[in-house]
Amino acid sequence: MKLIKQLDIVLLLLWCILSFNFIENVNSSLISPILPPYHICLRSIEGPVIYPSDSRFQSLIIDDNIRVNYTPSVLVYAVNNEDVKNAVKCAVKWKTDIVPRSGGHSYEKYSLGGRDNVIVLDVTLINDITINSNSEPKTAKIGAGNRLGNIYVKLSEAGFLIPAGTCPSVGIGGHALVGGIGYCSRTYGITCDNVISMEMVNAKGELLHIDSTSHPKLFFALRGAGGGSYGIVTSYVFHIHPAPPQATYMRFAFNRTNLAQVHQLIFALNEVGPLIDNKIGLKLRLFKTSLIATVLYLGPRTEAKNAMKDFLSKAPERISSEYNQLTFLEAIIAVADVSENDMYHPSHNPIFFKLKSFYVNQGEGLNQAAINDLVDFSNRASCEVLTTFDLYGGKINIDRHDTSFVHRNALYCIRMQMESYEALSPQCIDEMDNFGRRFQYKINSTSSYQGFIDRSLDNWQSRYYGNVFGKLVEIKNEYDPNNLFNFPQSIPISY
Repeated sequence: MKLIKQLDIVLLLLWCILSFNFIENVNSSLISPILPPYHICLRSIEGPVIYPSDSRFQSLIIDDNIRVNYTPSVLVYAVNNEDVKNAVKCAVKWKTDIVPRSGGHSYEKYSLGGRDNVIVLDVTLINDITINSNSEPKTAKIGAGNRLGNIYVKLSEAGFLIPAGTCPSVGIGGHALVGGIGYCSRTYGITCDNVISMEMVNAKGELLHIDSTSHPKLFFALRGAGGGSYGIVTSYVFHIHPAPPQATYMRFAFNRTNLAQVHQLIFALNEVGPLIDNKIGLKLRLFKTSLIATVLYLGPRTEAKNAMKDFLSKAPERISSEYNQLTFLEAIIAVADVSENDMYHPSHNPIFFKLKSFYVNQGEGLNQAAINDLVDFSNRASCEVLTTFDLYGGKINIDRHDTSFVHRNALYCIRMQMESYEALSPQCIDEMDNFGRRFQYKINSTSSYQGFIDRSLDNWQSRYYGNVFGKLVEIKNEYDPNNLFNFPQSIPISY
């Protein structure tokens, strides 16, 4: 009996020990992060590798558009080409998707994958800028992680520029691959026209040097249709241009409440736009209560006033006019409508928005019925709508067969953006989508700009890439036959 009691005590102690270990193991598994199976593979990465369990993770997946949100399985911050190569090899080995992120301005959050549980390869830390002012043409090697604000500042300090957009926090990595339109584009071409060469990690984890003679088909595809579909571009060599000693910022306000004046202003753009001086970059902005023309002239104020005479003679009477002669960088800050600090230290301004874009080709331009429809929608939409006309022409419209950017016959591109600091209701999104489908039939083009990516756009393949889409698919098959680099609206391997 005594032996049995002693045995019972031993068994009880053993049960307690096992129970304690079991509970501790369960608690440990609840506390410890559950890492993806490839986390050991990613230990070769020199830069930060951040998982959802990290307290920093949530803040790092907040990009420009917070209307759509996705959760990656991991954020990999590459610091060099080796990091990118190793991350791609890990994705291939473990059969998981990987997408690049530069500035985080994909309007449909494709730089976070466009769905959950992908590897996001962030190139923010690959941000060197090296200027070669002794070459001909003069060039700058720019890491894909640079923001446009940093590029404008660094290049202008050395007396140079590249034509690009003006939002300081946009990453050059995505911007240069989809085209890249800005106030200097009529003078120097679009951003992708000025790319001389690139470095890109392909689907095998190999670093490729790409230019007009080395991988020429890929060089064609990347300049206009390369946003994440073919590989991860880590750096660019750009043709850089001398920044003008003076630039002139102009701003003209018109009467938005007078429909006849709205018609007159757009008709002036239709008539004079194709003839206007190529040193002029011009945007019309139609708000619900205001109508503004913002202009950048690459030269002094006296020349700028003369260059604007024909357009202003056709435009309606102005409420106000501004002509400010500035340095080039000051003028870029002015047209961007940001502070100097925002340009020098770019950061996101998260907001809820939905966007549509339309091309109007050279010829008639918008007619009266189309203008009425656009203004009426702006007036009655449930959410605030900003409509912007970006004037094309000049070197934008030179037909170049060495890029996949096909929108070379445009008079202007119309961008309609519905935005709010509060969540956009489904009603607002439906209104925008319905308007877009209806409005497309009232203009002389079926095209849209791939830089303003729109997941709900029908027939996007031809609207974004026109008659080169088939060629883009063939190039995709050659360089990424297993479709490693994919997202909604990426170039597919078949169609």
